[in-house]
Amino acid sequence: MKTRFLSTAVLGSLLAFVSCTSAPDSDEAKTTDAKDVSENKTGEKWSLNVSDSKIEWIGTKVSGYHTGIVPLKSGEIYVTNNEVNGGKFVMDIANMQVSGPKGSDTASNAKLLTHLKSGDFFDVTTHPEGTFELTNVKAYTGDVIKDTTDPRQDEINEYKVTNPTHLISGNLTLKGVTKNIEFPARITVSGSAAEAIAKFNIDRKEWGIVYAGKPDDLIRDAIHLGISIKAAK
Repeated sequence: MKTRFLSTAVLGSLLAFVSCTSAPDSDEAKTTDAKDVSENKTGEKWSLNVSDSKIEWIGTKVSGYHTGIVPLKSGEIYVTNNEVNGGKFVMDIANMQVSGPKGSDTASNAKLLTHLKSGDFFDVTTHPEGTFELTNVKAYTGDVIKDTTDPRQDEINEYKVTNPTHLISGNLTLKGVTKNIEFPARITVSGSAAEAIAKFNIDRKEWGIVYAGKPDDLIRDAIHLGISIKAAK
């Protein structure tokens, strides 16, 4: 079982034409209390293709934005009759990366990465991993999102999944806090391979990440995640 959620997170939100930066215009994940996860996993167990799966993130503030990647350590999905009905993924928070914005220097990115790993943000010494465990997968019945372009974006032109096929809900654990999130995704299962792509915003404060930033350069509460996952038998 190999899954892949293509993170729109690393999508560059270049605000070259505006004076302050807002979170990408994306689907807002519906956040609720954690939900029970069935212990009875059904279907075939497929493994995550770690090297070909990732989570990209975008964080924004008054003066600009930052992008990066969270690697995945392990994971599996459960497939029955070419339909995904369960799964769990482990995120390597301790080895998260800062990759942008485009043109940013290595020293500044390294300084930010050190801060992100501290107690102000993800506290990786205490919480080196995060997890996402599916609690429900159902057919998507909402309006189909069309491709859009935004002149602020320098590399990726959309922050929403086009032609979503499923509505996913699952328990997301970050910094020791677990919340259930729901968001649209595009999932394809063909032969012995599966792929999934999701793009959405979450409110970091729901997971106890409350650092506000500098008084004159406040950090937005929304974090954009672009998830790309691949899995196989």
